[in-house]
Amino acid sequence: MKRLFFAVMLAIAISAGAQTPTYIVPQSVTPTHVFTGVSTAQASGCLANQGQNVHFVFYQSTGATGNPTGVQIRLEGSFNSDSATCSTGTWFPISDDGIDTGQNGSNLILAIQSYPFIRLNLVKCTGCDVSDTIDAWYTASSSMPGNPFGAYGAGQQIRRTLYVAASTSPLNSPNFVTPYGSTAGYILITSTGVLTGGTFTTRCMDAGTATVTSFSFTAGSSQIAMPQPSRPCNLISTRCTSCTNGGTATFSAFYFFYPPGTAAPATSQPAVTNNSETSAVNATASVTLTPQVFERSHVFSLNARCSAGTAGLAVVDTTTSTNLWTSGATEVGTSTFKFQWNPGLAGAPGDVIQVQLTTCGAANTGTLDVQGSVGP
Repeated sequence: MKRLFFAVMLAIAISAGAQTPTYIVPQSVTPTHVFTGVSTAQASGCLANQGQNVHFVFYQSTGATGNPTGVQIRLEGSFNSDSATCSTGTWFPISDDGIDTGQNGSNLILAIQSYPFIRLNLVKCTGCDVSDTIDAWYTASSSMPGNPFGAYGAGQQIRRTLYVAASTSPLNSPNFVTPYGSTAGYILITSTGVLTGGTFTTRCMDAGTATVTSFSFTAGSSQIAMPQPSRPCNLISTRCTSCTNGGTATFSAFYFFYPPGTAAPATSQPAVTNNSETSAVNATASVTLTPQVFERSHVFSLNARCSAGTAGLAVVDTTTSTNLWTSGATEVGTSTFKFQWNPGLAGAPGDVIQVQLTTCGAANTGTLDVQGSVGP
């Protein structure tokens, strides 16, 4: 019986020992000079991996003649690559894309989480040559993840890079996750030349492909901003068709997301209001709403009256000389005429909107009250 007892206990001990997990203590990684004087797009080999979960890349332009015109660099992770070269398998971004070289020609990107395989990818280096090159260093550590501060900057947490120094069209952005589960924000397109026009579409990819906004712009602009409405969405992609400039310049596009509570509901006024009353004798009375390039003008309500005679009302996009709304030519009389929009009547991004009350007649006073604002 004793022999049987010891045999059973020995078997249990061997089985338990075989199931004992292996413990790995994550360590800091010595800074590595990953790219030295690089002037072409390329991916690195495998970066040192000792179980670290906080990754830093410091990159800078080392050119003597100025910064490259288009840089896009990011950390990527994989679960099925090879440990020899990290050149196979499926790779995905684990950091925001570094696109800035404005802080003395340098900046920082950061990624949080542990991955089996890690590499650094210089996706674009437009304008790089023997005089304008990129250097990049990698280091990592292990700690409880927190909010990133310092040179990383809060702006990178709410900005997603769509295209950097692109010159072809149509062009689809990669699918990317919204930081706050909402589409609220605006898209900014900048070009080194004059764009010839195009159509920009934002799509929610949560369940198939659903268009959030589609905005067409005309030729002649080098900077375009497109406000995006607040819609619940976790996965977004964008598409730009005919966004070209004759092949003589490049364009970049970025999505800036509003944190929760920043975007106002459709039924309320944005922060910059223009609620005013104006009068004119035998002349047109008007109120003008002038937005920034990334804002829109909104008209929520208006009141108008004449001391005598009659007049008409119009809401005009003076940038394009287009009537957005008009009343009858004699709609306004001595009794107060009221009209309200809910949600507010909005102009195109960056366009100046003017509310106009035509003349009430000789020696007659026209009075116009407007509840309006500019904002996202």
